[in-house]
Amino acid sequence: MSAKRITIGRTFSQTPLETEGKAESPSQIFFLSTGKRALFRAERIPANEVEEKTFVVMETNGRDQAGLTPDSLRDIIRTIKLQQFFPAIGVMQGDKIEILDGSRRRAAAIFCKTGLDVLVTDADITADEARRLAQDIQTAREHNLREVGIRLLALKDGGLSQKEIAENQGLSQAKVTRALQAASVPADLISLFPNHSELTYPDYKALLQAADKLNETGQSVKALIDSISVEVDIICAREELAEDEVKNHILRLIRNASQTLIKEPEKDKTISTSLWPFADKDRFARKKSRGRMFSYEFNRQSKELQEELDKVIAETLSKYLGN
Repeated sequence: MSAKRITIGRTFSQTPLETEGKAESPSQIFFLSTGKRALFRAERIPANEVEEKTFVVMETNGRDQAGLTPDSLRDIIRTIKLQQFFPAIGVMQGDKIEILDGSRRRAAAIFCKTGLDVLVTDADITADEARRLAQDIQTAREHNLREVGIRLLALKDGGLSQKEIAENQGLSQAKVTRALQAASVPADLISLFPNHSELTYPDYKALLQAADKLNETGQSVKALIDSISVEVDIICAREELAEDEVKNHILRLIRNASQTLIKEPEKDKTISTSLWPFADKDRFARKKSRGRMFSYEFNRQSKELQEELDKVIAETLSKYLGN
């Protein structure tokens, strides 16, 4: 008889273990990427403890927590008060639970002030094991391009090249490049959008270009945001707008405001002032000024007038500039 095939990947047990399942709450076993197994037990976190007792590490979970707004969580908020279809997955870190998978459910529970079901393990899991387990058991909405990029930034900061990141994550190099660009957009700009998942790669690219151009011209992203924040609030309050329309309106505001900020100031115009009227159009005595610069021009004037002007100018300079 052939040997039993070895299970590769994760395993969801259907019933509590007989040898390890004496605990009152049901349990499940997950097999980690390194071959180790970890026993997870079910816990119900009370509503008033969810925010304090649980936390999320972006590099592990992969979800951009700043993007978890009521708008982006609308689908979960609608049901979580009545029932939570899937438990979150967590690992004990001291006296708190790090959420590996289910940060959207966690955020929705906090917004709705309801409890959170979590499968928790006390096993000693490394950061890489946790990251790979979180990827394996994702049950929520697919991560957007920026969230993928933020996760990849952790690998890049760890010393991997973009080619190595692509091979490690099973992504194309083009996808890695796009994701890293999306992750490079200043978070303050992203925060203007109520639902980050509406943003596409061209949107991220346009935002990054606007931010880079502002920096090149000595302008700040904060100045841009300050100039449009009121208009953004007005747009977000328009209930008749679909989510993609809200996004497009805000993008247009950012594009127009950034162009206004980086536009080179018009050169000061030269102002010419006549100092004396002459019947002959070829004769003139005038002053020209442009900004802080000024000059005097004379044409077809007598030598005596020139000498007198030289004398007056010299005396005046001595009076105001001399020691």
